[in-house]
Formats: sequence, structure tokens, C-alpha cells
Amino acid sequence: MTRADRIAGSMYGAAIGDALGSAFEFIDAATIHRTLREPFVWDYRPAEHGSLLHPREPGRPTDDTAMALSVAATVACDEPLTAELFARRFLTDLERDKGRFSEMFWRGGPGGATTRALSRLRAGADPVSCGHREDGGNGAAMRVHPVGFLSDRDSVLKVAALQARVTHGHPAAVAAAQTVAVLVHDAISGREPSLELPIGIDDATLAATWRAMHRDVIIGGPLPPHLRNIAMSGWATVAGAHAIASTFAGEPERAIAAAAASGGDTDTVASIVGAIVGARYGLAALPLRGVDTLHGRDLIDSAISACCSGLCAEKQGV
Repeated sequence: MTRADRIAGSMYGAAIGDALGSAFEFIDAATIHRTLREPFVWDYRPAEHGSLLHPREPGRPTDDTAMALSVAATVACDEPLTAELFARRFLTDLERDKGRFSEMFWRGGPGGATTRALSRLRAGADPVSCGHREDGGNGAAMRVHPVGFLSDRDSVLKVAALQARVTHGHPAAVAAAQTVAVLVHDAISGREPSLELPIGIDDATLAATWRAMHRDVIIGGPLPPHLRNIAMSGWATVAGAHAIASTFAGEPERAIAAAAASGGDTDTVASIVGAIVGARYGLAALPLRGVDTLHGRDLIDSAISACCSGLCAEKQGV
């Protein structure tokens, strides 16, 4: 499998998970399972009554994918990767009614920490420290997977952290973003998967949550109850998403489908799972119907092309 296959798998896996989960965002797992009569979301559905995004047609990615597309464009551009560059691209790409990804972003239920940070950036805040320490949500982690396409692992850690701090300042949220990027990088590089927290991540809050989320995980077994209705903190979301991906190791479609039905912030959990398993198993392992009927394919294909063109593969970070 080529590097390009894995990059495409990560971008599409994340977008498919995002679109699948968006039908049930903020609906609890028990209600989802009663609605579907099983604990998996296999196909795109209109947003259900009671979800954050109702009414919404099926197959549309949300702000998760919009921000990931902005990160991908930034990583692929021929400029040094700095907090200032990420901030500038966020402001341009997500500008209401004008940005390339603005419709996907603003119609996708963007989180408060991110929208507040964008307002501060427009007012002239320093991108290096724009994210407030109390902002510990999963917004920095849901968009970060394209940073994992960089060829140098140390650069992945550095760049993932600096892009996170533009909107989220909590140390464990920053570490959670680093974790997603490193997991994607390691998968693309062919490193064997593990239940352990990746090397290079040393945040104590994330580490404790990681251990809790991975308890009772049995590869090929059912999803443990504590992996349903996962909290929206960056560290809980990322640890839980990896535990779900690990439960369904070797079954990427099943992993994404289970994440989309897991309850709570379903689009983000499923998007992170999709980014990880897509990077590991490649585009061909993803459901063809999920790719073919996904809205925004032209934007995703353009991002993949840019990231595979050689620019991001040669960058060495900040």
C-alpha cells in the first residue's frame, strides 16, 4: 500500500465518520441503538430529531471536516508551519460566506472554543497563545490528522501542538491533538498498532484517561459500556476513539460505524476513528458507498492531491 493510499484513506475515513455521526450528534447511545436496532451506523441518514444538526440532509460532513481541510491546505502549502500561518488560514478558509470551507463549517455546528478563538484572532490576538487554558474540548483534535502526513515524527508533534494552541490552550487538549496526529503518522509509516499511549505523549491527564478508556477492550469483542457517550474533552474523545478503533482492529468500516453510533459527540468520535483506521488500512478498505455519496468530495480530493504532491512529505515542521 502506498503512502498516497493511506493519506487518501485518512482524509476520506475522517470525512465519512464525520458525515455518518452527524445524523446523531448529541443523541445518547441507547436512543441511537433503539432507532437503528443495532449499535452501528452503516449508511448516511438525515439528522435525527433531537440531534444538534437537525434538519440536515444525509452525507454532509461538518465543521470537523471543514477545519481538517484547512489544516490540510496549510500543511501542503510551501510556507513554514507556524501558529500565525494556521491562524491566517483558519480566518481565510472559514470566513462566513466567503471562505472555501465556510458553508461546511458554519452549517456544521462549530464549537464554542473555536468560534471564540476565531473572534479573538480577528481582533488581533496572538495566535501562539490565542487558545485559553480552560478550553479543553476536542476541536483541536478533530481537525489535526493532516499534520500526521508530515514525514518527520518530531515535526508532527510540534506542529500538532502549535495548531492546537491557536484555539485550545488546555495542556491535555493539546496533547490529545498531538496523539491523533502521531497515530495517523505511525499508521502511514507502517508502525504496528498498540493499545499503549504513543511514544512522545506525556500529559498525565490524557494518560490516566487513556488507561481508563482502554480497560476491558477486547479486540473483536463488543464495545464496552464506558465507550458509549464519551465526554467531549479532547483527552476523553481521543482516548475513547482509539479504544473503539482498537476494539474493531482489522475492521475499519465496522470501527467507524460503531463510533458513529456510540452516542454524544458522534461526528467527532467517528471522524477521529476514521482518520486513524483510514491511515492504517487505506482508501480501498473504506466502504465505496460512503465515498461515492459523500458531499464535498471535490474539496477532499483537492486536499489529498495537495498533500500527496510532495510538499508536505518534505516539510520538517516549524
